[in-house]
Amino acid sequence: MRTGEPKIPLLKQVTCPTCWHEFPPEEMHWIAVHDELVDERFNGNRQLRFLPSRFTIGGMAYDEKGRECTEMACPRCGNVIIPHLLQMRPLFLSILGAPGSGKSFYLAAAVRELQRTLGARLNIRFQNSNPLGNHLITGYVKELFDHADDPDTTVKLKKTELDGDDWYYRTIINGQDMLLPKPYQYAVQPSRNHVMFRDQGGISRVLSLYDNAGEHFLPGSITGTAPVIDHLARSEALLFVYDPLQESSFRERCKQHSGALDPQVEYAPFKYPQADVLAEAAAHVKRLKKIPATELYEKPLVVIVQKFDAWQPLVGNALDKLDKVWGVDAEGQALLDSDMIRTISRIVEDLLLDVAPAIVNEAQSFCEEVVFIPVTATGRSPLVKGMDDSGRPDLLFQPGTLTPRWCELPVLYALLRAARDREGGALLRKVVRKPKAKRKREGVVPFRQPEAETGSTEDDGDVSAWKTQ
Repeated sequence: MRTGEPKIPLLKQVTCPTCWHEFPPEEMHWIAVHDELVDERFNGNRQLRFLPSRFTIGGMAYDEKGRECTEMACPRCGNVIIPHLLQMRPLFLSILGAPGSGKSFYLAAAVRELQRTLGARLNIRFQNSNPLGNHLITGYVKELFDHADDPDTTVKLKKTELDGDDWYYRTIINGQDMLLPKPYQYAVQPSRNHVMFRDQGGISRVLSLYDNAGEHFLPGSITGTAPVIDHLARSEALLFVYDPLQESSFRERCKQHSGALDPQVEYAPFKYPQADVLAEAAAHVKRLKKIPATELYEKPLVVIVQKFDAWQPLVGNALDKLDKVWGVDAEGQALLDSDMIRTISRIVEDLLLDVAPAIVNEAQSFCEEVVFIPVTATGRSPLVKGMDDSGRPDLLFQPGTLTPRWCELPVLYALLRAARDREGGALLRKVVRKPKAKRKREGVVPFRQPEAETGSTEDDGDVSAWKTQ
C-alpha cells in the first residue's frame, strides 16, 4: 500500500455464512482464474481455491499462472466470501416453517419491502451485496411485483427444493461430501441522514437470510453430511413462518366471519403439523447448543402469522397500529416501537390460543422471547386456475397487483436486537412515547386511556412524540 493511501479496516475474525467457520482475514483463500487451475476432487468442475503469496499493487491475488483473481473463498468449505464480510459483522436470520407455509412468498415480499422502507423512510441502506448468490430471490421479487405486459398473466413461485444448486452448496470438508445452505446476503448500513453515519463500523451488518425446503424441518430429515439447518443455532433470531389456514379449526372460524369465501380458506392444499415442525427445530437447536430440554433458548422467536388478508375479519381493525411502529427522530435515528409490536403480539397470541393453541404452546416452550407478528405477503386472495401436478387446486397471483403488509417488521425487530456496537450506537432504537400535556378542561383528563378491545394505549401516530430508549 502506498504511503498516505486510506486503510480499509478489517474484522479480526471473518465468519463464513455457509459453514460458519471463523478465521482471520490473512487465512482467506482466493479463487483461481486460469482455466487449467481446477480442483480435481470435483472432476475439474470447480476452480482451485488457494492461499496466495503474490498480490497486485491494488491488493488482488495472482494465481499460479499469473492471472489476477477477483473472488475470495472460505478456507474450510471453499464457498465465495463477499468483500463486505471482511469489514462488517454478519447477522444470521433463519426462516423456517412447514412445507406450503409460504416461506418463499414471505421472503420475496420482505426483501421488496425492506428495499422500499429502509432507505426511503428509515435512513438505512439495504444493499444487494451478493447479486449472483441472491439471483433466486431477486427473480422472485421481479416475478411477483413487476407488472406484466399481459394483464391475464398469473404466477406461482417455484417451490424450495430439498436439493439443487440454487439453494444449497456441495463441497468436501475433511474428505467428507457435504451439503450446506446458501444464504441470501444483504448489507445494512446507516445512510447519510442517519445519526450514526460517520461512526457506522460497529452497527453495520451483513444480513444473511437462510431459507430451506419445509421438508428439511420434518422429524428425521437431517443427517451429518447435510447439516442444512444448522444455521438455526447460529442465528440472532428465528423467524417461523406459520400458516394458520393449514389448521382446520382456524379455517372454520374464518368461514364464520367472512362474507365471500376466500380460496385460501376454502382450499387447504397443505396440512402439515406445523407445531411438530417447530418442535423438531427446537430439539435441533438445543442439541447443537447443548441446552437442557427443560431450559428456554435465549434468542428471540418471531412467529410470522401468514395470510392476514384472509383472517383479518377475526380481528377487525385491532392490528392497524402496526402501520405506525417505525419512523425517525429529529436527529435521523431510525426508531421501532417494539412495545406496540408486543401489544399486537398478545392479541394474535390470544386468538391462536383460542383457535389453534398447539403452535403457541410449542413456541413458548422453546424460547424465552416469543413475538407473534401478523403479515400478508400478497395482500389479496389468489386466483384458482385448475389443478396442479399433485391434483390440488392451483392458486396463482397476478404480478404487480400484490400489496404486502408488515413483512418488513420481523427483520426490523431482529435488527433492533442485534445491530448495536459496544459504545451504545444502534442501527435501530427502541422508542417510548412521551405523554401529552394534561388538558385543563372540566378537570384533568389523562392522555392514555386503555382500549378494552386491544389492551393498547391511545396513539396518534406522531413520530415527533417519540423518544429513544
